[in-house]
Amino acid sequence: MLENLRREIQDLETDIAKLEERISAKASEKATALARMQAKIFLERIFEPYMDGLCSIWGVSPEEGLHILITEKATFGMIAKDNPEALAELMNQPEMKVVVAIASPLRYVSDDWINEKMDILFDVMVDIRPELARIIAETPEGKEWFYDSLTGLRNILFGKPQLNIETP
Repeated sequence: MLENLRREIQDLETDIAKLEERISAKASEKATALARMQAKIFLERIFEPYMDGLCSIWGVSPEEGLHILITEKATFGMIAKDNPEALAELMNQPEMKVVVAIASPLRYVSDDWINEKMDILFDVMVDIRPELARIIAETPEGKEWFYDSLTGLRNILFGKPQLNIETP
């Protein structure tokens, strides 16, 4: 009888471990799905319109423009800093105001969030703009540029404070 109880307890412990594993897997699946949805919003509502607008001004395709940006290490944040009048004009366009309003939940994502979600962001980029993802992947330092540009773009659109502290 004691042996049966031990075996039943052991079976219950095994069942509990399996359930905990399933719960963990489901939670992970939900977190990944949420991250993909956020990444899609970020890329479709923020990255794409900015990239397309910039390339339209330059008169080049997004693929050509992206390659130029990466090779020249010109992130969106740097472009904005170097062109405050053009940035002000862009930000005052009704379309950009709509984009900013729609994407407003992304105002609070941290640099760490963007860094942690880079693989998901890139996977979503492969899904929605494979030609741009290929340029990012194939150009040396393309993924670093992508991260820097996404954080810079978030800062541009939502006014994240920039601390430019110079040390002697």
